[in-house]
Amino acid sequence: MQPTTRLKLASIAFSVLWTCWMVWSTDSFDWAGIVILTVCGILAGVGCYIAMSFAFRLMRLPPTGGKSRARG
Repeated sequence: MQPTTRLKLASIAFSVLWTCWMVWSTDSFDWAGIVILTVCGILAGVGCYIAMSFAFRLMRLPPTGGKSRARG
């Protein structure tokens, strides 16, 4: 499993859970609202991926590019 796979799966899970929570917490279930919240959920997932990738690079954890820094 590549190092980015877990981060991508976590971002997808965050996006799905965030979208479900927002749709559930709204009072009206019209299609326009659901579509807007779905788009916002996708953007939240992408933002989560970018933020966590940036944070991991700042903490000097294994790179998210899939290559190992180990030599030898």
